[in-house]
Amino acid sequence: MTRTRRLSALVVAILVAAIFGGYAVGASALSPQGLPQASSDDYQDDIDATERERRAAERRAEQLEHELENTDARIVEADEELRALEGELPALEEQLEDAERRVEAAIIEQGIVQDKLDSAEAQDRAISEQIAEDEERTASLEALVAAIARETYKGNDNSAGLAIVFGSSDTQDFVDEYTAQQSATRVQSNALGELEEIAAVNRNRGARQDAVREYIGELKAEIDALVIQLDEAREVAQEARDEVQALLDEQEELRAYLESQRAAFVAQQEENEALQQQLRNEVLTLYSKKREAEEQEAERARKRAEANNSKPSSGLTKGSLAFPTKVPYKTSSFGMRQHPIYNYMRLHAGTDLRAYCGTPIYASAAGTVEWATYKPGYGNQVLIDHGIIGGKSVITNYNHFSRFAVGGGQRVARGDLIGYSGSTGSSTACHLHFEVYVSGSVVNPETLLPNFP
Repeated sequence: MTRTRRLSALVVAILVAAIFGGYAVGASALSPQGLPQASSDDYQDDIDATERERRAAERRAEQLEHELENTDARIVEADEELRALEGELPALEEQLEDAERRVEAAIIEQGIVQDKLDSAEAQDRAISEQIAEDEERTASLEALVAAIARETYKGNDNSAGLAIVFGSSDTQDFVDEYTAQQSATRVQSNALGELEEIAAVNRNRGARQDAVREYIGELKAEIDALVIQLDEAREVAQEARDEVQALLDEQEELRAYLESQRAAFVAQQEENEALQQQLRNEVLTLYSKKREAEEQEAERARKRAEANNSKPSSGLTKGSLAFPTKVPYKTSSFGMRQHPIYNYMRLHAGTDLRAYCGTPIYASAAGTVEWATYKPGYGNQVLIDHGIIGGKSVITNYNHFSRFAVGGGQRVARGDLIGYSGSTGSSTACHLHFEVYVSGSVVNPETLLPNFP
């Protein structure tokens, strides 16, 4: 219980600090560094808004305190840790998705560059093959030119021409010899022309191959950089993936713990409900002794109404009871309450009033103190029998006192001091749990209290 109180106080402190911290940041942003100055009305509006937020945070913290009554502190802490982790998960998942997108983009970019490299290398190989083919052709042509040169120029040119004229046996032989020589000359000339063309083409191919190979070098450097980039992206993605998985594992562990405590929590709630029922049975026993007096009062009221030719009316109305604290502030209402962790529905059989530790508590009406004692679950409790009010038996009880100011059997008047608030029993913080019984049955105290300020 002490740990839960510390936790509740911490929740309030964090909420309040966050609100004032946010305001401080907002106010500092309105510095005179070239920015328009806010008017005093603007500042007052900000202050009012911050105060409203602070009060809302306090109300929410108090509401949580009451909703979490009878809950083990470790369960509360585990649930808060789980909620905090659930709040972190979307951001981590977004980071993971971004990291995975970066990996995918790096893979695609690397593939594009690799395709360019493959194409450039294929082009380089094609040029090399063309150059190799031309080199073979060049060697063949050079051999042909050399052979023709050797045959044509075995002697000097004049003697070779005369040999064709005088060495021929007949005219046909002369024509054949001359034609052969002219053909050799044309072949030699064509071969030399082709050699020059191949040389020119290969010069262009060489320049183009140099450019291609330079481009290949750039692409390889780019791929090396992309490999490093991809490895880094994969490392970041894996870290994000591990972080998400660690968070999911922690969430699962907390859920498993909360689920393992469910049976114990339900058993505790059932025990508390049994204690409440035990108190109601005691109140019913007290009421049974008053039932005859209540019936007699109802009969007298009926007769008075008949005599006055009117309908009998009950004097038990809103305002029949006084607030048990000087500064009434409701923190939790009467009715069914859902547990914020286990969604367990139970009846909150009274109204909780803010009462800081040691706050004086007063009797809501005149009556007799039935007991001022410790009751399991309720802590230190004062129960007052007010007798018949407006024709009905009325009993009130006040719970979680730190100490008593009255004892059993003592008569008290409306507004008399009966004790001081505390956090005894199943309570997470100092407050007053106030219950009202009419004709032996628990009712909403607010139906008989004045309107809250």
